[in-house]
Amino acid sequence: MSAQLIADAVRNGRTQDESTIWDRIYAFWLRRLVYTQIWEDPEADLAALQLPLGSTIVTISCGGCNALSYLTAQPAQVYAVDPNEAHLSLLKLKLAGVRALSGYSEFWQFFGEACSPANARLYHERLRPLLDSQARAYWDKRNVIGRPRHAYFTDGFYRHGVMGRFIGLAHLAAKLARIDVRALLLADVDAPERREALDRLHRLFRSRLVRLLTRTPALLASLGIPPRQRALLGGGAPLNEVLYDRLCRLITGHSNETNYFAWQALLRRYRGPGDRCLPPYLQRRRFARMRNDAGLIIPVHASLQQFLEGLPAREVDAVVLLDSQDWMTHEEIRTLWDTIDRAGSDQVAVIFRTAGADSPLEGEALAPLREIWRRDEERSAVGYELDRSGIYGGFHCYVRR
Repeated sequence: MSAQLIADAVRNGRTQDESTIWDRIYAFWLRRLVYTQIWEDPEADLAALQLPLGSTIVTISCGGCNALSYLTAQPAQVYAVDPNEAHLSLLKLKLAGVRALSGYSEFWQFFGEACSPANARLYHERLRPLLDSQARAYWDKRNVIGRPRHAYFTDGFYRHGVMGRFIGLAHLAAKLARIDVRALLLADVDAPERREALDRLHRLFRSRLVRLLTRTPALLASLGIPPRQRALLGGGAPLNEVLYDRLCRLITGHSNETNYFAWQALLRRYRGPGDRCLPPYLQRRRFARMRNDAGLIIPVHASLQQFLEGLPAREVDAVVLLDSQDWMTHEEIRTLWDTIDRAGSDQVAVIFRTAGADSPLEGEALAPLREIWRRDEERSAVGYELDRSGIYGGFHCYVRR
């Protein structure tokens, strides 16, 4: 079921015969654990959404970081929807951890530090009994050398997943290019070693090798970029230049004292326990709310379209689409927004990111949707400026006219 949902999403309305080999490879990769951490900033989301207390939120789950972090807005319900069972299994594991671990220290040890040998015992004694059969089977599954997936949390969870391993390869390339990634993250802004690292990074991304690699569809799939989304990146600019600009925005756009996305990109870990430089759900001061309100999060294995079609009319106050529309045809986007129109409350707000700067709703092909929906320029600008991950070209917030 999961494989079929993902394959349908990647094909974007094409038949199986029309899908390319790269579509099929990407669909195969998306059945795996792609993201150990979501790359959309939940605090930017909430600033743009401006939700009243007691709202009902529907979001694509991915790694579940944002669904949990949205509890800080005191919603009535958060539906975390995803066709990828690996990502839903991660969310379910986090929900089990919030409920079963003894307190913030153990929660941090398992999900924040995520590299203690003691986490194997915590998994078996505390978390596994609370998982449903699907999630339990996912985390118990062993690889070819007999190592279970839950062991990821004993040797550095954020080094795993498709994205984590790709970042590891990027670190190897940086090492060969003599780029000091720790200086990029930890050195003072004007420190000579940081300036030198930035200069070497600039030269690496303009090298012949990187230009060649960034033309390879397999590299794009490693970054979570489906073939259709590539055409939207940078308005046709060379991909090496686009990726360089996005990486620089990630590294330099916000203070690395608070930008946990930069820590994940450069060191594949978080800075440390507490209340700074962490996603909200991992902050010490938020732990009591996470524990009290974890039952408000409902994991759903489905496509977003399927789930919204099954909801009562006027049920939803916020919809978080991540970058999913970059995968879609105009007809699929139109159908999705018609479904949101039916399921959304009078005050519903919809947010999403795009690889390029422009919203698909502003094009001529989807002009009829603008009779119902308008892009809130102020809230969109707020979301874009606050989004510390820096990897997207556009942030968009839409409300009813």
